[in-house]
Amino acid sequence: MRRLVLAAALAAWSFPAHAAWKEFTYTDLGIAKFFPAEPKVSKGTYGEDIRLPLSKVVPTTIVAAEDGGVTYKMTIADFKGRETEGANIMGEAFSRLAGRGTVVSQGFPRLDLGANSVYGLVLIVDEKGGDHATSEVFFNKGKLYIIQAIAPQNSQARFDSGIGRFMETVRFHLQGYGFDEKLGHDFPIGDNDPNDRDLGYNRPAPPKKN
Repeated sequence: MRRLVLAAALAAWSFPAHAAWKEFTYTDLGIAKFFPAEPKVSKGTYGEDIRLPLSKVVPTTIVAAEDGGVTYKMTIADFKGRETEGANIMGEAFSRLAGRGTVVSQGFPRLDLGANSVYGLVLIVDEKGGDHATSEVFFNKGKLYIIQAIAPQNSQARFDSGIGRFMETVRFHLQGYGFDEKLGHDFPIGDNDPNDRDLGYNRPAPPKKN
């Protein structure tokens, strides 16, 4: 996985991590995500705090864990059948988050390359309620994903290196990556460029130039 990140924010996240991180795969939600502790899954709703929401009020699945004074969570809303509205639904979610306070920084992450590319939006907000929230927003295959790391503004936890790690470890390509020796193909299937990032450490040597 390759992506663009907020360099300034990453520089600020300099405190040591508190836990052994582990990836959890949620096939039904279409995402794999690293958490610093065993996350809890709950249900909620999305859209009720937006005036005349494009999204309407829809049910959500919330996956969350806490570590070192930081709340790590992702909220997934299913918009199956409304895929053509994805860009606007994602934009509405971004606007909702930005409206909660002062936007400190923003950026445009990209997951993967080519046909597997997933673009999103990221912003850091000092919220009016006192929280410092780092959020990513993606819309992929009919689902809205809001990924957040939240800490109090007046706490050193806002500088925890786990925040950067949480933002970086998002995976939508659940089949995995790397060169399959038996099939002789790279994953994603059909992308066999020896110099491509998906081949990982198990890549065959590139052909020698004459």
